This record gives sequence, structure tokens and C-alpha cells, in this order.
Amino acid sequence: MLSLSLQAIAHVLGGQVSGNQVLAPTPGHSGRDRGTSLRIVPDAPDGVLVNCHNGVLADALAVKDALRAAGMLPEFTGKRRELTKAEKRAIRQAEAQREAERHARWQEAAHMARQELARAVPADPAHPYIVAKRIAPERLWQNGKWLLMPMQDASGKVQNVQKIAPDGEKLFSKGARTSGLFWWAGKAVDHLVIGEGMATMAAIRRATGLPVVAALSANNLPVVAKAIHLKRPDLLLTIAADDDAAGFKAAREAAAMTGANMTIPRISA
Repeated sequence: MLSLSLQAIAHVLGGQVSGNQVLAPTPGHSGRDRGTSLRIVPDAPDGVLVNCHNGVLADALAVKDALRAAGMLPEFTGKRRELTKAEKRAIRQAEAQREAERHARWQEAAHMARQELARAVPADPAHPYIVAKRIAPERLWQNGKWLLMPMQDASGKVQNVQKIAPDGEKLFSKGARTSGLFWWAGKAVDHLVIGEGMATMAAIRRATGLPVVAALSANNLPVVAKAIHLKRPDLLLTIAADDDAAGFKAAREAAAMTGANMTIPRISA
């Protein structure tokens, strides 16, 4: 059996060593994905702790199977034993450490995002992306060629910034939080429209004058809708569904958990 080392794990999985862990693609994701982290933890099963942050248990087991196939872990006998107290304790400690490190990265990235916003100026209405999408520059900022879109949590604090290039390329702040964050425009008094993309929601605001929120992804839509509903149960919510399978499913989930209306917007250019 090959020696178990971070460098060897990274080589087998197509990942990279980062501190005391390996960041690697989650099975089924792009080779550039870094959604899985692995640590060498002697008391953990097989001596390695796998966390698929954008996957499920089956993905973590598939990662271990890849290491077994490379001769880095012992053969699986087909029988799963009960974890010992020491193993469970080691796993809890490793997960707590990972969570603390993730929150530290989030805080650092949020600080950098706020600094970048502080240096920016209000977005130019003539920015190519704004012109192409035929939206207003409301609650958008600009630094050079990049549009800056602040992403805040339900308490109103900016935690991330999405940068948008003139050609529509989008980048998030490195290492920053994304779940539960959103962009908004317009003051919500009694009615609020929640959807996915910023450009779509800005177009809805242009067409209706209603305040809007963009959750920025299908997976994040129910999370954002629930957080807003808990904070403002008085608001009449409308969920604007993207016209695709993932968008429709997310919108139905968001509407069900908040009692919101749902619609599929038809925005003309």
C-alpha cells in the first residue's frame, strides 16, 4: 500500500495541498472544483477524514474508493463497523476545526470585500453589461472595468462582492461566503420579489417598480427566501422562477416554505 500523504492524495485526486488539508474536486464536478477537503486524521476511519462541501455521503465514499483504487487505503471488506468513541471524538474535533477555519476565511474575505466597495464609485450607466441588460445602475458600484455587486446577509451586513466584467464574466470574492447572501434594490414596504439573477431582478424592478432581491443561484433561493420571511413575515412575497428545471424546483420550494406567490417572469430586452 502506498504511503498516505497530503501530496500523494492531491496527486491522485487532481487537487492541491492547502495547509494541513487537500482541496480536490467533488466527484461529478469540474476538475477546477475544490469542493472536497481531506485531512489525515489517524483516529478517523481509514486514517483520513473526507468532507464534500458540495456533495453528499456517497461522494465522500467515492473519494475514498478512488484512494483505495490507487492503493492508498486498505481494501473495503464490505462490512462497516461502529466507530469507536475515540474516532467519533476525532471526527468532531476535525469538523469543529474545519468550521472555525471556514468562518475565519469568511471574515477575512468579507473584510476585503467591504474595502473593495469602499474604494469603488457608483456604477456608470454606460457600462457595457448594464447597457446590454438594459437595467439601471441602482445599487451597483464600479472599480475600473468591473461592476461590483454587494452581497449581504439577512442582518444587512456585506459578506461578499460579485464582480461582473463588461462581457458578463462573473467572479466572487475568493474564499467568501455565498450561502444565504443576496443583492437587493428598492425599499421593501409591503411587497418584495425574490429571484435568482441580478440582471433578471433588476429588469423586474425596471418593469414594475417593485423592490427586488437576487439570491444569485437556484440552490440559494429557498435559503434567502426563508431568511427574509423569518425577518419580515409581514411582507407579501413573490418568487420569480427561472424558466428551467432547477430554477422551477427551487422557486416551488421557496414559495412552499414562505407562503409566497410564484411566477415565471417574461422580461423583454
